[in-house]
Amino acid sequence: MTKPVEGTEAPPQVSGLAATMTVVAMGLGYSISLTDPTILSANISEVRAGLGMTASTASFVTSLATLALAAAVLGAGALGDLYGKRRLFVIGLFGAVVFNVMAAAAPNSATLMVARAGAGIGFALLLGLSLAIVNDVFPPERRAAAISLYLGASFGLSALQPAIGSLLAEHFGWRIGFLVAPVVAVITLVITLRYVPETARAPRKLDLAGVGLVAVALLAIVYGISRLAEGLKPGAVVPIVIGLVAAVGFVTHELRTPTPALDLRIFRSRSVSVAVSAGVTKNFLTGGCTILFAYYLVAIRGESPALLGLLLVPATILQAFAAIGSGRLAERIGNKSVLVAGLVLLLGGLLVLTLLEENSPMAVLFAAIVLIWLGGAVVQTPQSTIMMSSAPPDLSGAVAALKSATGQAGYSLGPTLFALIGTSLFVHDGELELADSNITEEQAREALRVAHGGTEAGSGGTNVLDPDRAREVVSAASDSMVDAIHTLSLIMVVVPLAAIVLALVLLRSDKETTPDAT
Repeated sequence: MTKPVEGTEAPPQVSGLAATMTVVAMGLGYSISLTDPTILSANISEVRAGLGMTASTASFVTSLATLALAAAVLGAGALGDLYGKRRLFVIGLFGAVVFNVMAAAAPNSATLMVARAGAGIGFALLLGLSLAIVNDVFPPERRAAAISLYLGASFGLSALQPAIGSLLAEHFGWRIGFLVAPVVAVITLVITLRYVPETARAPRKLDLAGVGLVAVALLAIVYGISRLAEGLKPGAVVPIVIGLVAAVGFVTHELRTPTPALDLRIFRSRSVSVAVSAGVTKNFLTGGCTILFAYYLVAIRGESPALLGLLLVPATILQAFAAIGSGRLAERIGNKSVLVAGLVLLLGGLLVLTLLEENSPMAVLFAAIVLIWLGGAVVQTPQSTIMMSSAPPDLSGAVAALKSATGQAGYSLGPTLFALIGTSLFVHDGELELADSNITEEQAREALRVAHGGTEAGSGGTNVLDPDRAREVVSAASDSMVDAIHTLSLIMVVVPLAAIVLALVLLRSDKETTPDAT
């Protein structure tokens, strides 16, 4: 563990009922950031019709909270380190209430955009600080177990919220769907104010330049990635280039400033580098495979997009148990073994996808979903423990936010890259059949274009493509779509394999993974 910075207060600690309620409150807060974008994604068609939005405006609204979250999350961690993580977490809860109520009452698309951007900043505070609070208020000997319980609670508490939001929207109108997050936020606020102590504050100045540069970098990169679904056009390439330039500027600035928002020296730890790569892998595959699940269910099988949401409910509940169990297992066999096991499960999920045929039993698809979701949960527990054990006490918020920021980038890249490659494979293999049905390549790509608005946690939005048009296009060459899923799954096998090799080579095999400078 890194030694405390001189002048840093001793962190508060919780036990008994306060410890339990702290885990519940942080899990609830995290679950809001997981599920609220999914609820909107599932109901965006009704929102679009209600406010008379164009398709492009609706797509932008769907992703706006995620973009704001990506831009603000590292800044949220830095602010929490300086001004108190509980205080900023509470502000995030107020933001979730105020801006979601504003969205529910929005008279036009402009108001809704403002509300979604504000909500995204609130979600950044919840996502970026909940893990850091758990890390700070539990003593070192109980920290790994607390983190696994927190992740388990997050997954478990997020399992039913999207279904509840969609049911409410279906029966009472799309505006009611925005009110799920405020209700959960109020419950979380009551528990937080009653049981969660304020964390120690770091005696440093706010690195405004660093926070600004990383906000520009994350916002531009995530936005550019989301636009890649339309091809290598200026609207995608230019933001990515701007983001990369800002990222270089951020690294250069952080290495020179005496009070960095994120001390980049933590990357001298091989453990942290492996943990970050494993987390990006997990989010990349979780987001990307959601697209394959939807292609298979909606475009090939002709099922309702809602069926994917229903299949994700038991898988998410299993994630909760996996997160808790992997934490306990790590105490016995070490973080390295558990991290590798999670990556192997992700690999297994991809391989199961290669077995899918047009009329395969639904159990085959569910097996793939479960393996991907369980693998993600198993990876996330040791990843969180490794990163937080390497965090300097005055930068725990920034390190926790770094985990979320890199995960968000991976989760944004996954759906886009899977859709781009999968569609290209489909169009190439089914060229003749599509031509016979008078479907052009551009029409096929447009029908299968991703409209994705999920977050890094991997809840997985169900509104990922136009169902009717996708079925129409894929029915002209369904065998080609099945083959595309098989080929894409095999191509993506290289991602978890690379992460496994990195973990086996660079991670120590001792039970308590500690920072190890290279």
